Amino acid sequence: MAGKFKFDKQKFVEILDEYSKIVEKSIPDCVALNARLLCVELARRTQPFGTKPESGIGRVDKDIKKIIKDVGKLEEMFDNVGNTKIRERLFKLLREKRYDVIKIILERIGFLKKWGEIEITNDFKAIHQAHRKPKDGRTRNRGDKLYITEGDLPGYIEEVAKRVGIAKSGWARCAEQLPQVIKKSMTRGIPNWVVDQTKATGEIENHLGDTSNPRVLMTNKVPWLSRICPPDQQLKASQVVVSKMKKQMALILKKRKKTLTE
Repeated sequence: MAGKFKFDKQKFVEILDEYSKIVEKSIPDCVALNARLLCVELARRTQPFGTKPESGIGRVDKDIKKIIKDVGKLEEMFDNVGNTKIRERLFKLLREKRYDVIKIILERIGFLKKWGEIEITNDFKAIHQAHRKPKDGRTRNRGDKLYITEGDLPGYIEEVAKRVGIAKSGWARCAEQLPQVIKKSMTRGIPNWVVDQTKATGEIENHLGDTSNPRVLMTNKVPWLSRICPPDQQLKASQVVVSKMKKQMALILKKRKKTLTE
């Protein structure tokens, strides 16, 4: 019968002591090792999700374009106008930039029911910020108006996209400050495009020298972190790391018991 190992009734210090013996590392090194794993898990749970930079940049592009459209959106609407004369007139008015008349025609044929009205704007930042949800920073499904721009919308999207991954990289900065307890990079497991962000800050309080309670306190200093990695997700990340540690211990102890009984 396979042996079962329960940890719920053991003190954490006792668990950690046994774990350190199993992995053949000091207790402070074990704490640092699992703190590193926690950084990786926290980075994974911080938006934008996905391991490739395109996952974040694509989200930015989609988010902004839900609110601000380029003139191609008008052309798309015109193509759906059944009356040839009205359709041709709309395209002519667009070439002349007569948005005031375009608005009147679209209202009359019922093409603005979804938005109510059109506003021509190049104030990308103000419009974008006004439509972001306070909880997670994502934009609402659509704007309160049909915002159309002739400006450099791709340029604004690129500017915003450069900030993608800043909050995730705060955890990489924390990992880099931990003692080097593995042969490879301490940020291993965090995507390179996140690690390469230089604007984020993170800090640790190193109490590994405390013999009675070796610990590390890690803080991601990105101000908006709680919006894109809520406290409940931070708690789940720590639970995942503790669970992995316990499972690793159980597997090793099972193998050790099997070896001793053979």
